[in-house]
Amino acid sequence: MLIASCVTRGSAPVVVDTACDWVKPIYLTDHDIDVLDKQTKKDVLAHNKAWTANCQKQNIQSPK
Repeated sequence: MLIASCVTRGSAPVVVDTACDWVKPIYLTDHDIDVLDKQTKKDVLAHNKAWTANCQKQNIQSPK
C-alpha cells in the first residue's frame, strides 16, 4: 500500500511519498526461517528487496 499526500504549489500539485517513513525491512529469526513456508519466505524477500530499492538511500541521507 502506498500512501502519498498532495501539496499545492502554484497550479501543479506535488506528490510526497511518505511510505519510507513507516515501512521497514522484515527481519527473521532462525526459528522463523524453520517454520515459515516457502511462499512466505519469498514474500518477505520481495518486501525487503523493494524496501532496499526504494527506501534505503533515503534513510541513509535523512538522519532521525
